[in-house]
Amino acid sequence: MNQNIVSCGHKVNIDTHVVLWNKGFVCPNKRGRSTCSYHDPKLNDAPSRKNTAYKILNPESAYKELAQRVHQLVLHYDACYSSFHCHQLMTKSSFKGSHFYLDLDGTLYQTCDLYWKTNTAPADDQQGNERAIHVEMANLSWEALAKDSEWIPSNKDKYLKKRGRWVLELPNEYRKKIRTAGFQATPARVYGTRGYFSKKINDRVVRMWDFTEEQYQALIKLCIGINKLLPRVKLQVPFDKNSGRHPLDRLKNYSKFSGILGHAHVQKGDNGLECKYDPGSAFNWARLKKAFNSSTRGSTSS
Repeated sequence: MNQNIVSCGHKVNIDTHVVLWNKGFVCPNKRGRSTCSYHDPKLNDAPSRKNTAYKILNPESAYKELAQRVHQLVLHYDACYSSFHCHQLMTKSSFKGSHFYLDLDGTLYQTCDLYWKTNTAPADDQQGNERAIHVEMANLSWEALAKDSEWIPSNKDKYLKKRGRWVLELPNEYRKKIRTAGFQATPARVYGTRGYFSKKINDRVVRMWDFTEEQYQALIKLCIGINKLLPRVKLQVPFDKNSGRHPLDRLKNYSKFSGILGHAHVQKGDNGLECKYDPGSAFNWARLKKAFNSSTRGSTSS
């Protein structure tokens, strides 16, 4: 079972299951990064081509260049039932893609070498994809609530309470694609008796159930691994020391922030772009901060 994330011939073992693109999902719409030079420049912002066209001319030099250029890992919810569902939508698009998918059971899918750009979060300065790695995490966001659902309409909420806990009701076509047999998706945390969280992000109230415990565990390992592979992606998340809170809206210094942040932190919808809200109201930023602090202390002491 592979546990490595890879880029330009460099590997980092992150101690959790990673399905690489030669065994799983292939990014359908990758591009060349215009800030990197060890590839055919015709791949930059061009329509996606056959996989054989995406060649790295000098992997070692390309890796050093990439490590200098990339300083953000951007977190997304996919508003889908699962990573299989997410990939279905990506393949129907002429431009969407993501370096990683994180499924409900904690399985990570790396869809392409991190050297390539995926058009996942342009950010309000239109340069977001040049500086970032992206992960789409399986979570229905507001689509889970019948009253809020937009493109997956339903006459009932998609999370139901069974034997005292909330369980995501997955359609069979997506349930059978989860790699962990018999897996039941339950939120890592719930809010009171209603289960879902509700907070305003970039001027919209986002109601959603939390990600799964398995997703948080895998995500933390991915973040630490990305930091080892690309050190400019620091092990830090947006945090306001004055208020002691994690901001959810777009950051003032979003383009300069080095670390792990959300799509909502970089894109409120300026320059005609769509306003974004992910990873949403339920995401546990404090858990990531605590895990990163522990990881940093551990590496310092060793």
